[in-house]
Amino acid sequence: MTASDQDHASQNRPSQDHPQGPHEINQHGAEFNANAEKRRHDEAQAHEIHTAATDALIARSRALRATLQDLHRVPTGAPEGLPAFREAFQAHYAAKQATVHPLLERHDKASVAVVRDREDGAQLLRRLDDVIAGKVAVEGMTLTTQLVLGEVDQYLLHEERDLVPWMQRSLH
Repeated sequence: MTASDQDHASQNRPSQDHPQGPHEINQHGAEFNANAEKRRHDEAQAHEIHTAATDALIARSRALRATLQDLHRVPTGAPEGLPAFREAFQAHYAAKQATVHPLLERHDKASVAVVRDREDGAQLLRRLDDVIAGKVAVEGMTLTTQLVLGEVDQYLLHEERDLVPWMQRSLH
């Protein structure tokens, strides 16, 4: 048998990769259908997880922004409710770290946004701590407090207006 004859014979031999006969074809089709169904199920489950995470993020963000409006109305100094707000903001930040950030980190293009969001949130928490601890000159307390609250408001607005829609587009 020549080399050409051997090549021809090997091409006509059944391959392990291709099903042969009705039983194998049916089995292959069933496996394909099962794999396709699993992918559809996994995609639907991922969509539900992403939707729940973004819905919860928006709800917490809106609640915090409503509280911010009340804090902005305090005419002078640091508002009494600032420590409670700081705790609520910390809880929001921690929840986002535990749920939203891991979802985003699975996508390379989201890693920069996650790093930036973490840094911004941590910085805002430090600034709130400084205002609450009185590490601000008394004569500048009102202005500094209002500026920090405004920055937190912008951070939360950015989540709702930019981060969540971007997440929804990139994760689905």
